[in-house]
Amino acid sequence: LNLNLCWFSGPPGSGKGTQSPAIKKDHCLCHLATGDMLRAAVAAKTPLGMEAKAAMESGALVSDELVVGIIGDAIEKPECRTGFVLDGFPRTVAQAQKLDDMLTSRGVEVDKVLSFEVPDQLLVRYSI
Repeated sequence: LNLNLCWFSGPPGSGKGTQSPAIKKDHCLCHLATGDMLRAAVAAKTPLGMEAKAAMESGALVSDELVVGIIGDAIEKPECRTGFVLDGFPRTVAQAQKLDDMLTSRGVEVDKVLSFEVPDQLLVRYSI
């Protein structure tokens, strides 16, 4: 597949959520924020959403496999056919490997990774 895929990396408060909508708009990409997608899957009562809901209600973390599955479902939507921006996932090497496996199985490669590096003292100042 010839998609534009951009992954945003950085700590909470670094500007990922602020910048990704602008990049989405400028490049006609789909914005995929995992928290929003999880809430939407739960609200839509999709099979993966119901698994995520059960995990959340039990106080457990939603598994990486579930999140990757929800991303996989999302990238199949027509609005994501030209590419997408991932906001907030992956956060760990294990998540990145699972995501890469899923994307590779679909013939999709990551084009760009934007890493937001912000000094901790600025993040603390802006979070207050």
